[in-house]
Amino acid sequence: MTFPRECWYVAATLDELGDTLVARRILGTPVVLYRLADGSIAALEDRCAHRPYPLSAGHRDGDRIVCGYHGCTYDPDGTCVLVPSQDNPPLGAQVRAFPVHVSGPFVWVWMGTPGGARLRPPPATPELSSGAGWSSTGERRDVAANFMLLHEHYLDLTNVFEMHAEMVPPGIEALPPLEEVQISETSVSYVRELPKAPLAPWETEASGLDAVEAFGRRETGTFVTPGLHRQTYTITGADGPVFELVRLHGFTPQTNGSTRVFLQLAWRGDAVAADAGERLADVFHAMADRDTAVLETMQRCLDEDETPRRYVNVKADRAALRARRIVQSMIEDERGR
Repeated sequence: MTFPRECWYVAATLDELGDTLVARRILGTPVVLYRLADGSIAALEDRCAHRPYPLSAGHRDGDRIVCGYHGCTYDPDGTCVLVPSQDNPPLGAQVRAFPVHVSGPFVWVWMGTPGGARLRPPPATPELSSGAGWSSTGERRDVAANFMLLHEHYLDLTNVFEMHAEMVPPGIEALPPLEEVQISETSVSYVRELPKAPLAPWETEASGLDAVEAFGRRETGTFVTPGLHRQTYTITGADGPVFELVRLHGFTPQTNGSTRVFLQLAWRGDAVAADAGERLADVFHAMADRDTAVLETMQRCLDEDETPRRYVNVKADRAALRARRIVQSMIEDERGR
């Protein structure tokens, strides 16, 4: 499995977790998640320590999980506390418990070195917390493509004219070159300023602004971590921002060829329509459908190639290429360690 492990990934959203056991595959590892009586979240390796049977196929006994095969019972910390066929569990019988952090709607999980989670908090997502005028909505989907194909796709939006022409403001026929690409050891971000133009229909419907007036736009994209991509889209008037949209993608690799995507949209503005959430959800769901089809097609092409082939890069790939280098460097560092 070729992905970094020493970082946080979104395992679920809070609304997915209740009384039931929720099974996930994260970085190739089976994980079971569930909510405890005090409201906190537990995440355990989804395999019984006795035999290779999923704990998620068992049942709960309060805050404990009972394996559906022989009844081995586990505390939320992964310790086996009961084996029905003998007086005491075998010494050291346990499954791994993964650190969990809840922030807004996201339930983050740490799959890396035990203890490492304390040194690296999950990325901040302030737009998803209530307050400061932000509203948000989200969706989840599985995409049959490697997570880096998704990161690279959203770091180069020049495909919008071919794939999502209805999103382009009237009169804009090409995206300006990237104004700035900022690079650190662990992140990549870009900024692009668009010339003033009237609003596209989706902008009018969501923002509540005058469709005739011309506005500027400022777009940014950031590879925050291997598990999170952040995009902002700001419509500006004479006195500054009048509508702000943030699109957050939690990219969680399941296998080398499949990714679970957690999309959250957050917005605020001077005259936001009452049904802005529904309209934005519809628009970006349709966009994600098209994106998914293209990404899954590219993954199939890669899988079908009998020998690796070299693809050319263009100027718009600048941010995407740097993100790939960061991920490759993280993987190599982890293997060396």
